Amino acid sequence: MNNQTENKLIFSPSLFFKHATCPHWIWHDLYSDEKNKAEEPELVSKVREQGVVHEDEYVKGLEHETVAEEDLDEAFGHTLKLMRSGTELIYQGVIQYEDGGVTYRGRPDLLERKGGKSEFGGYYYSPVDIKSSKDIKKEQKYQLVLYGLILEKLQGRYPDEVSIINKEHKRYDLLQDEGDITKTKLLMDVILSIMKGGKPPLRLSSSCKNSPWFDMCVSEAEEKDDIALIYKLDARSHIKLREVGINTIHDMAKANIDDLPKIPYVSSEKLDKVKLQAQSLIDKEVKWFGDLDIPIAPLKIYFDIEGDPLLQTEYLFGLWVVGDPDKKYAKGNNVVFDDKEKKYFIYFLAKKSEDEAIMWQEFLDWLKILPDNYIVYHYADYERSRTISMAGKYGTSPAFEMFHTKLFDLMKTVQSSVIFPLYFYSIKDIAKFLDFKWRHKKAGGGQSIFWYETWLETGDKDILQDIVDYNEDDVRATEFLHQWLINKK
Repeated sequence: MNNQTENKLIFSPSLFFKHATCPHWIWHDLYSDEKNKAEEPELVSKVREQGVVHEDEYVKGLEHETVAEEDLDEAFGHTLKLMRSGTELIYQGVIQYEDGGVTYRGRPDLLERKGGKSEFGGYYYSPVDIKSSKDIKKEQKYQLVLYGLILEKLQGRYPDEVSIINKEHKRYDLLQDEGDITKTKLLMDVILSIMKGGKPPLRLSSSCKNSPWFDMCVSEAEEKDDIALIYKLDARSHIKLREVGINTIHDMAKANIDDLPKIPYVSSEKLDKVKLQAQSLIDKEVKWFGDLDIPIAPLKIYFDIEGDPLLQTEYLFGLWVVGDPDKKYAKGNNVVFDDKEKKYFIYFLAKKSEDEAIMWQEFLDWLKILPDNYIVYHYADYERSRTISMAGKYGTSPAFEMFHTKLFDLMKTVQSSVIFPLYFYSIKDIAKFLDFKWRHKKAGGGQSIFWYETWLETGDKDILQDIVDYNEDDVRATEFLHQWLINKK
């Protein structure tokens, strides 16, 4: 057990993010040995650093009082003194109250004085958070509501509005919303139950990979042979399955699907597939259950996009071209030839966020030279949805409209025809299982975003090359999977 549980529990805004990522993150932080905790992903650290820099830039031009104490109880005392004296704007103030052995604590970026009656007199305080993202996320709303609830205890009224300043310094004022307050309170109750020792039921999702306790969660599920390991089995279905005695992978592998009652969030047809997934995990073998229907063409293009959700920018389009030994379509500034395989990698790059429109136009120009007969293979929906979005943002063309009709999602083929003995079905999980290797040991979508953010800050060309190499490996992996599907079936 960690030190916090031996003293008092601290309810802070970071718990909303942790719960959304993986509820077990909160539990393990309190009750597991720190030596089993992995390092924080570099992207998470980078986002936090950017937030601090963004705050500093925004606050520079404001008249404010700063609460600088590192001891949080001292910082709270200073904040309360400033609030009682009616300070107009307080930066990095600490607000808190204690109830039932739990300290509810927050550190809004700004506390802004507003006109209106409160226990302080003819004014009250409203929280303002400065975020390095463009959009408002659910967790940020929960955080603001928590600030509002703490302020209600301190000043005798909930603020009429709470606010967010986004990456572009645009202000969003969110009026008091009873629905948001109710949702936040319910979620706080769930989180408090975990903090007090109520370990959540096992579940694994792709977001859990971002928790430093992910390996612990997987190890526990493997030790228990738990149904949480079964890919795409909705966690809400686990409850009913456990009620009817299906707790383990072996239970699921032997289950008579026809004898089961209605299981929420999963059809009987899907349960047949879940059973096959369980058998695959036990046998450690690939299982086939459907016919392959993959279109073919003389020219094959494997497509992958790298995007930064923090900047809302697509920064790299990578295409691996197969079936053009004469290099007729190898036009552009960024082409990497593999003369041994007679294939090549072509990419379009936004070296800074503002270059996204230029990258898009270069991509459209390249599409004009393609022949009529080709297929574009990709994995998952990102490439389809993001190109549609960019066409709406920057304009389309007849060549792009044709390109879009050529898109073929290999993930749909996988999900309709083959079962892998895996807990997750990302291109990385599957291709690595099939012995494809990425050049960089940290290869991943989140790592690529981290590299891009670092490149923007430093201009380090080696980091930019890591991004390009990673994308090339991704499109090569897509071809690798495609060929495996064709050869194995």
